[in-house]
Amino acid sequence: MKLKAILFIVFFFALNHLYAQDSICNCSDALKKLVVKIENEYPGFEEKTKDKILYTSFKEKLTEQATNTEKASCFEILKKYTAFFRDGHIWINPATTINTKGAISTELVKIDIEQFREKLKRTKDPIEGIWKNKFEWTGGVSYEIGVSKNNDGTYVGFVVSAKSNFWQVKETKFKLFPNGKFEFYAFDKKLKTGTYEIYDNSIIYFKEARAVFIKENPSARLTEELIRKKVGEFNGFGIRQLSAKTTLITLPSFDYPFVKIIEELVSNNRSLIEASTNLIIDVRGNSGGTDNAYQMLLPYIMTNSIRSMGVEYLATQTLIDGLGTYIKTVEQDKTKQEEIEMVKRWIALYEKNKGKFVNVGDQAFSVQKVDLSAKSPSQILVLTDKRVGSSAESFVMKCKQSKKVKVMGNVTSGGLDYASARFFNFGCPEYMLQLPTYRSLRLPDYPIDNIGLQPDLYIDKSVQDWLQFALDYLEK
Repeated sequence: MKLKAILFIVFFFALNHLYAQDSICNCSDALKKLVVKIENEYPGFEEKTKDKILYTSFKEKLTEQATNTEKASCFEILKKYTAFFRDGHIWINPATTINTKGAISTELVKIDIEQFREKLKRTKDPIEGIWKNKFEWTGGVSYEIGVSKNNDGTYVGFVVSAKSNFWQVKETKFKLFPNGKFEFYAFDKKLKTGTYEIYDNSIIYFKEARAVFIKENPSARLTEELIRKKVGEFNGFGIRQLSAKTTLITLPSFDYPFVKIIEELVSNNRSLIEASTNLIIDVRGNSGGTDNAYQMLLPYIMTNSIRSMGVEYLATQTLIDGLGTYIKTVEQDKTKQEEIEMVKRWIALYEKNKGKFVNVGDQAFSVQKVDLSAKSPSQILVLTDKRVGSSAESFVMKCKQSKKVKVMGNVTSGGLDYASARFFNFGCPEYMLQLPTYRSLRLPDYPIDNIGLQPDLYIDKSVQDWLQFALDYLEK
């Protein structure tokens, strides 16, 4: 867990520096550089290209297409290449608007930002202000958005600052119309529309865009805890009694911004969970995030310790450089000295084994001892569907080791063999590339990718109300 946490910080920090280092690529160069990066630094490359004839033929055809493809259409070529590996942890997207087909150059707001900040000291409008996406995980991209009211009653949200070359200051991020509708440009500038809700002039929730912005200037009137509680409700997190015996917990995401929300959901409802005979944990649609998100639930779920296979990191210069950068950022912190020495040992190990897989642990598996709750439900159902992936699949796999848990629903998405995805610079700053950094030591004996985890109890298409079906199973 500690290694994963440090590597997250390493690559999160590096993300801010990736896309200002290299020149713009033509399509042939972009594909060539992408191929080199994936062939050398994707942990699943050898496993996913066992049919060398098929892979070579595919690559040659794509290379020929790239030669005759205009820069504006190149992104589709690159997506075809990454899609070949059928790995949800491989992801590529435009990082800037430079020569990208279909990129939307949103309207620039004619406004002096410093004068706008001064205006905020006097404004009585409860919505005008500077808002931030504290709870929107977009690969490390965060925004400060100024919201100003037009004469027609429409509010315009414009970029004050953004950790992305894909956005420029004063560019329109969203519009709020008086009829409750919105226009919203996602972090990759795809336009989304729908309805919005403003809660206590402190939170703007864009339902269809699944985005939340918190007011920072003037500061929100709500406490941080109340903000997290409401954001959790907006995003579908919740706990409620279905009957006198059965309680439902809904966890639609394990993304980093929601960890505290989940922890407070569990701690604030501890007595309800402990008093329940049955517990349903609904993780349908949960595509993952971090394993830290569900740790507080394990004492109520498990009946024993959890045995997990370890992982092997592919030792690359990217990994070494990232760890070196991390050391430089914390070397003056006296509380980090032990951690720094550990990271230095990792670097030395990776340096000696470049191009090889390295397990920094002492053995191939680990045993997590869970401090079981004295009071907990006696029967637990975990609801899954084909959208459950990554750390949510890891959660399901751990739950399966408990003697009182059954998994109900459909097979999961199958994306757990190669994980701990991070952003990589492959030499073309106009694109963002995400790759996993390790492979599971379950391989090759127990693959999950593109297979998924099978439920203990399958729910077929004739079942319309899954919750009622689960409740009936538990109580009838």
